[in-house]
Amino acid sequence: MSAFSPKFLAWTCLAVGALGAVPLAKKLALEAGGTPVGVAVLTTGFAAILVLVWVIVRGHGRRLLDLDRRSAPAVLAVGALGSGAVPLMGLLAMTATSASNRALFQSAYPAATAVAAWILLGERPSWVTRGLIVLVCSGLALMNLESGGDRIGPGWPFWLLLGTLPLIGLADVIAKKALDDRRPETVAAGRVVGGFCVLLLALPWFDARLIETVRLASPSLAVAGLGMAIFAVALYQVFDRTRASIAASLIALAPVLTLGGEAWMLGVTLTAVQWSGFLVVFAGVLALARRA
Repeated sequence: MSAFSPKFLAWTCLAVGALGAVPLAKKLALEAGGTPVGVAVLTTGFAAILVLVWVIVRGHGRRLLDLDRRSAPAVLAVGALGSGAVPLMGLLAMTATSASNRALFQSAYPAATAVAAWILLGERPSWVTRGLIVLVCSGLALMNLESGGDRIGPGWPFWLLLGTLPLIGLADVIAKKALDDRRPETVAAGRVVGGFCVLLLALPWFDARLIETVRLASPSLAVAGLGMAIFAVALYQVFDRTRASIAASLIALAPVLTLGGEAWMLGVTLTAVQWSGFLVVFAGVLALARRA
């Protein structure tokens, strides 16, 4: 199928638009008064329902019940990491940083996966790839450079977002090792359901205020949950229709959309140093994607 067929372009626009919209919608939910845990639980739960409906409509519902002893724990682990811990950490960080910053870390996930595959699977990247990973990390640090009093350096949101990188890398390695023979729709559904279950376990330990979060931020919650579901489905459709390097390059455009939307809706601006960090990460991620 042509890489520029109407279906490919439609799925790509959906994937990029959804990935760019989700951090912004979650930030708007926080700004409206939602709690990080409440936003995480409600958006992931809504996304899980939508993806499950998609899988059932497509006729793949029984596959979720046919997971064997090897696949079921892997799906839960991938969901716990990629759709549970990582989104919650991102939301906690967004209480003190921008959605654009969160989206930029999100675009750096391929670099995290490459490092995890190197450490855990022995897949040694080339020296060029290692240099690009260092470049991406340097750009993330620049994007988060803060100055205050006698201190210049990244604040706590940077370290929290940095902590999401090894978690997502580990999730991708688990998926690669244990779920390669499973249909993408099954993995996507299991991932969001697993993440939702893990987030439910966190409710007793946090002040989630679910009802208040729904009352204050229901439109943003709906957009975020819908965006998560659309991306989960559209991503695999894009990868099925073109080479992985082209798909990853296009999806790497999402932080640009997040930044544009946040500047328009919340008046966010970047300093010259932050712009340099943003562009360094953007260029590094595109170069990594082209080498995939």
